[in-house]
Amino acid sequence: MKFKSNFVNVIGCGFAGCECALSLADKGVHVHVFDDKNLRLTNYEEKGVEFLKKKEFAKDLLHEEIVFLNSKLCEIENEFLEKGIKLSPLQILEKAREKVKNHPNIQFFEMTVKELNFEEINVVATGPKTDTMLFDWLINMFGARKCFDCFPVFPVVSQIDKSKFIERDGNLFLPLSYQEYIDLVNLIVLKLNFEILINKQKPEIGTIEYLVLKDKDGLKNAWMTPIYIDNCEKPYAVLKLEKCENGYAVSGFASKLSVEGQIAILHSIKGLEKCILLQKGEASQNCYINAPYMINEFCQSVKNENLFFAGNIAGVFGKTESVANGLYVANNIFSKLQGKRFVSLPDKTCLGQMMQKIIKTNNFNYSKFEPIYADYDIIDLQKKLKTQTEISNFLKFRSKMLLENYKEELKNGKLI
Repeated sequence: MKFKSNFVNVIGCGFAGCECALSLADKGVHVHVFDDKNLRLTNYEEKGVEFLKKKEFAKDLLHEEIVFLNSKLCEIENEFLEKGIKLSPLQILEKAREKVKNHPNIQFFEMTVKELNFEEINVVATGPKTDTMLFDWLINMFGARKCFDCFPVFPVVSQIDKSKFIERDGNLFLPLSYQEYIDLVNLIVLKLNFEILINKQKPEIGTIEYLVLKDKDGLKNAWMTPIYIDNCEKPYAVLKLEKCENGYAVSGFASKLSVEGQIAILHSIKGLEKCILLQKGEASQNCYINAPYMINEFCQSVKNENLFFAGNIAGVFGKTESVANGLYVANNIFSKLQGKRFVSLPDKTCLGQMMQKIIKTNNFNYSKFEPIYADYDIIDLQKKLKTQTEISNFLKFRSKMLLENYKEELKNGKLI
């Protein structure tokens, strides 16, 4: 079979990347897989496994669905289960990597990808530990509000002089003039330079110190975008404080500076001169994209048709979810290579609901980011079916019927 492109690049060799690469390769597509060994997870997130136990019902349904859709990693898992061997998630991943390296249609490169060629089809499946230079490149291409490279915790403050702020929907907005904004930027740089000298503290991507060093308007463009507020003239920048349980979170002020440095910066802002810092800002390097604004329902970039995202970086959480997402992306790319229209997932499947949740819910509240996990609303069914077993059997049967139609549409899909 001839395709519209010679090969597909898959950047990242985790659960989503392996599933995507193997699914495409088994269909005759030539795949280039790029794996940065320095960014691999050395152990599977056991915390995530415990978290998912609360959603076992949905996860089991999702697992049934991807087995039915011929998931390659599920095939590996089942091979060993038939021999009486139960593999851990990390062992499954290592077996999948072995298959990737030895597949005749896959070329494996142990190297770091710094940027992408949009003339080629690319799948970014790098997970939360994406290379800094690649993520920097994505930020330059799409903007800081669509790509962000840290799991931020914004500082929480109390004892605010609200007379200096404009209140709207419970949140507080502080208009800043050009000089007030520049004074804030200069103080952040001053504190950062001091801490680099004393503590060898380097700026983390996505923090206030990183943004101001990158560009004097970096903080304004990312978090302090000027907006019209009531009858005021449009200010140069606007600081937003979001109402939370104990006080107000200072939006966008993720930071790796010391407590003393953060307090000094906050106290320099009018209305916050006497504020109390209840929770300091933090930032850890975990890369995600703001999926609702960056990809469509097929995990394809809204800005470039040759770019797809899969796995953790797209905002899914857990092994089963990442495998499912990687498989779905592979199906979409295969349709594209054949010149066929994309096929939407059935809404009443767990996989379909997961994808809808990613792209239609603005889940990416930067201060309270929660990646998507398998979930399924069974409230209506609980009214009709009495037991968990009845509900489970009904959902599995319905998913199989719906996904049978989905597979037929993929096979006989209309050409573009």
